[in-house]
Amino acid sequence: MNLGKFKWKSRILLISTPNYKDKIYIEAKKIYQDKIKDFHKRYVKLICKINKNEKFSINLIGFDGKSKKIMDKLNYKLMFKIIDKMPLSKKSRPINLSLYSDYNPKTTTQGLGFKNKEKALYTIKTIKNRSSKYQVNVIATMLGRAKNHPNKTKDMEDAIKIFSDWMEKYKSKKSEN
Repeated sequence: MNLGKFKWKSRILLISTPNYKDKIYIEAKKIYQDKIKDFHKRYVKLICKINKNEKFSINLIGFDGKSKKIMDKLNYKLMFKIIDKMPLSKKSRPINLSLYSDYNPKTTTQGLGFKNKEKALYTIKTIKNRSSKYQVNVIATMLGRAKNHPNKTKDMEDAIKIFSDWMEKYKSKKSEN
């Protein structure tokens, strides 16, 4: 896994798990989701990888690409304490690492998804009056998430087709202009 593209852009919380059903992995993902706003304020991006031959581990990787702390369980309070003491923490401004980055329930687009054809069509319909840039970002994100989902279903394949078709139409329309 090449993490070089994140160097000087974000910190990485690299989770290595024997499988996606591992209880510690599920707990860590829940903690990350519950505290996502706090992780994003600290430029922390979550990356998970399956490593069947190793036990569960979490590796905090700094902006410089070097390992800062390895844990066998996610302790977010300790993680935030470590990050907040890092030299770049004092100089950095938070960036938006999330598709739903404004965290304002009034302006965040709720209910988007990729679980099936209906959800994909709903997503496209819901965002059609937003800017082209926003639409492309949402569709590209949904497409990437669906394609790389660890438990991809036939219904997700239908959503992938819908999103792929949308992207093709967008690209051909853009090239005509």
